[in-house]
Amino acid sequence: MKLLAASAFRTKHAVAALLALSLAGPTITGCRPASPPQVADETTAQLEVVAVGDSEFGAVVHRLLREGKTTPQRSGLLAGAVRRQLKHAQQHFANGDAGRGTDAVVGALYLIRIGELHRDTIDAEEAKPLQGAIKHFSARGDEGRVLALMTLRKGVLPAASPAIAQQEKRRAVVEAWARATRTGGDITRLAADRRRTVARSLLEPSDAALQRAATAVNAWIERAIRYSLDAQQTKKLPPRAERSEALRALEGGAATMASLFLRHGRAKDAVAMLKSSAARTIAQPLLFQQLRAVAEQDDAEHWRELTRSYAMAKANIRGKQDLAGLQNVDARLLDAALWGIALEAYRRDPSSLAVGHILAQRLVALEMAEVAPLVLADALGSKPSVAALGATLTTVHKALALELGAPPNTARRIYANAGPLLTLADGAPYGNQLGPVTASIRRTMASIELHHGQLAPAKQLLNKALQQAPTAWGYTMLGLLERQAGNKALALRDATRAIALATESSMVLDAVDAKLLSFEVLRDHGDKEKAGAMLGEALVQVLRFRKGAANARAHVRAERQLARILDGYGKRRDASRAMARAIMVAQKRPELLGVTVLGAVGRALVQGDLSAARVAVQTGIQTDVDSDDLVYGALWLMFLEKQLGQSPDGKVDRILRDAVNGHSWSSALARWATGVSDDAALRANATNYTQRIEADFCIAMRGRAAGNANAAAALRKVASASAVDLMEVQIARDLLAPPFQGKLPAKVLLP
Repeated sequence: MKLLAASAFRTKHAVAALLALSLAGPTITGCRPASPPQVADETTAQLEVVAVGDSEFGAVVHRLLREGKTTPQRSGLLAGAVRRQLKHAQQHFANGDAGRGTDAVVGALYLIRIGELHRDTIDAEEAKPLQGAIKHFSARGDEGRVLALMTLRKGVLPAASPAIAQQEKRRAVVEAWARATRTGGDITRLAADRRRTVARSLLEPSDAALQRAATAVNAWIERAIRYSLDAQQTKKLPPRAERSEALRALEGGAATMASLFLRHGRAKDAVAMLKSSAARTIAQPLLFQQLRAVAEQDDAEHWRELTRSYAMAKANIRGKQDLAGLQNVDARLLDAALWGIALEAYRRDPSSLAVGHILAQRLVALEMAEVAPLVLADALGSKPSVAALGATLTTVHKALALELGAPPNTARRIYANAGPLLTLADGAPYGNQLGPVTASIRRTMASIELHHGQLAPAKQLLNKALQQAPTAWGYTMLGLLERQAGNKALALRDATRAIALATESSMVLDAVDAKLLSFEVLRDHGDKEKAGAMLGEALVQVLRFRKGAANARAHVRAERQLARILDGYGKRRDASRAMARAIMVAQKRPELLGVTVLGAVGRALVQGDLSAARVAVQTGIQTDVDSDDLVYGALWLMFLEKQLGQSPDGKVDRILRDAVNGHSWSSALARWATGVSDDAALRANATNYTQRIEADFCIAMRGRAAGNANAAAALRKVASASAVDLMEVQIARDLLAPPFQGKLPAKVLLP
């Protein structure tokens, strides 16, 4: 349906609007509920803030979610939880992850509803990440949320702080920019006001912010109705840009108005607003019916039904929510309203598994994933069904998997809070049926611990996972760890188990990985005959597999394995061609490209193949590989150029110069590589185990290229690190590996 087109004069929106206006009399200019709730924007009594540490953060937020009644004790606990969450946000910003830092700030503020913000809820120290979020939103032109955060930040700064004056100047700039960019016709400008004030109200928990947003939404709807009325009377259409905005207001305006109040769980106010504002003329019957039922009954069943409608709209699942206009609500407002609604449904019935999953998903999105297992446990009870417990553990695993590559603190809290669920799943009658999912959780946690140098807990987790669900990957990983520890017999034992499992399940590439591990262990310990036999088996298998690879991921993996095997035989040119094929296939799947390009550069560094390294880096530049990956590729190419005494061709300098001004770890590497910082500064910038390994690798490689006598010892330290998934660790091992010159198996034809 196209609003205001020739056939649109008889649409339900235009007719309903015209009829309602004719019956209602004058246009409505106010939009406050008839009896607004009497709540303060900010309480002023002394607040005893409860200190909340990381270990108890999940339990405290869980309690706050379950208990909504405002008391002095709850206010102190809420302030402690908000402050701790803002510390989490600051940690993300310090790690260079502004996206997660900003999401954590939003999560902290979503814990606060109107009437719950105390002058002591946030103090000046915990307000630091607000500035990071302001910067993040500013870069995206989100002036509404910028203004909200500026308001909150000003409220916690000391009265004499020079930062207040600076911020007020920035606020003036933001507001001037907002005015300057509100161009176009009436409804276009009103829509811009609506977006700004709505966004601001989501993060600023005050009645004033909410009413500003409601007034803007009301004006937006009123103008759309007048457009419809004018079109009926004059048969003339407004400008095209105005038409689309008017349609959006008519179809989604009422749901937008209601969602503003539902962010704070205020269903009665939402109903009152739909009755007293211009939204009453366009409110879809289904939306009004659901809201009225919630407002009047205020029970778990009706809150669940409303939660379901919003969740389906967020998931873009067609259904009844289309009739409620929810598909036309801005995504960020829909998210905020879903949070508020799901929270009300949960408080009335924590045993609803559907609501528990929805709330858990929102907690993960708001960087409070450690609370999700506690919320989900409420819905399970002591004797859940296998399906219910399995679905809950799957949700926990997804939350944990998102922490791969991130600092380990959040993952550890998720895993700790999921402990009772895992214990339940390990016992009767669930153990046999849920072993695979619990094993997956433990394998993922093991990977996270390994990435941060925690060998003992990683091995314990892997062994437990393998008891529950033996996998080739798990035994190969365990074998890698034993190899790093110098345990030849145990490494070969685990590799043999991996080969047997992979062969039994026809997982050829897993078998090849395990055989490559066996080859390396045997080679390193001087058993060249057995090493050659294992390498030959791997070669035959991967050559046969690559011809019929079912998908790009498998094809890329097979070509990379083939390159590694051929390097073992000294077939450098054939290995280079295999890596080139891997890159060509990976270009069809962007998520595979960065790691494949890096794999090619790392292999070229080991083999001293300058041409291959330069081609791989150039491919990364041309295909817009992630800037972090490009920095690593440029570093390794730089080491190779220095090692071979070759003049740079400009690629390295171009990549590194573009990266030096950032705040991420890759920017610290770029500053070191370009001479802006020294070795000590690079090590000081390394904030976690993997970064420390990478710093040691870079320093050792530059020393190696310069002929430093201590470089070999430094490289051996990197090669023995427990972070076996780091490319630097494998490169170091390859550079230090004893020479091996195998003979290709008979009748093998290389591609």
